[in-house]
Amino acid sequence: MTVEKEKNYIVVEGLHKYFSQRGSTDMHILDDINFSVKKGEVICIVGSSGCGKSTLLRAICGLDADHEGTVWIDGTEITGPNKHRGMVFQEHRLFPWLTVSQNVGYALNDISKEEKQEKVKQYIELVGLNGFENSYPRELSGGMAQRAGIARALVNNPSVLFLDEPFGALDAFTKISMQKELKRIQKRSHTTMLLVTHDIDEAVYLADQIIVMSERPGRIQRIVPVQLPEPRDRNSYEFVEIRKIIYNEFFS
Repeated sequence: MTVEKEKNYIVVEGLHKYFSQRGSTDMHILDDINFSVKKGEVICIVGSSGCGKSTLLRAICGLDADHEGTVWIDGTEITGPNKHRGMVFQEHRLFPWLTVSQNVGYALNDISKEEKQEKVKQYIELVGLNGFENSYPRELSGGMAQRAGIARALVNNPSVLFLDEPFGALDAFTKISMQKELKRIQKRSHTTMLLVTHDIDEAVYLADQIIVMSERPGRIQRIVPVQLPEPRDRNSYEFVEIRKIIYNEFFS
């Protein structure tokens, strides 16, 4: 293990990704991605559609091992998925025939019934769904369903939580509410999080670092540190200045 890997919780080195196309040359999706993440940090990845943000997220969490380069998490090379790495998608992907409690506890199969009930209760409370334990997904608003999806991803106490545009399908008011909720949850759980978003304000509000990606093939164009006092004020001069830095990477 190198010094760099010892100092950082997640290390991505020399990551390249190609997609095979029938009858033509392979499409280069990710080009020489290198960055590191400290334990407990929130990293947001922003970039235009098709630049490889979600592909990068899938490679780091182990859902896609067909790439060049290496990913380490806590000193271990990632070669496939693991229940200790949680994933939240844009759609909540709850099982419609199960209640909130049953969805949250679905993957908890290696502990006693009493332990399972306690963990499910703990994470339902964490995401603010008290009173909806026996509700079905069809009975929840979009934001509430996404909270249940986050609870399901967190219940196994993952070392890293990956979020792929988790609030992209929500209306503006619900999205802001969910951003606040995610910030609160992260502060309580101290979970390392990597989040893909098209929303620059969302990235500035949530992140400790923002990774700005170029158009395809996706390269890291810039990494912007975000050191703002909490709670973050979206109208503050410092917030607006960081937003301008990100915008200028795309439109200057």
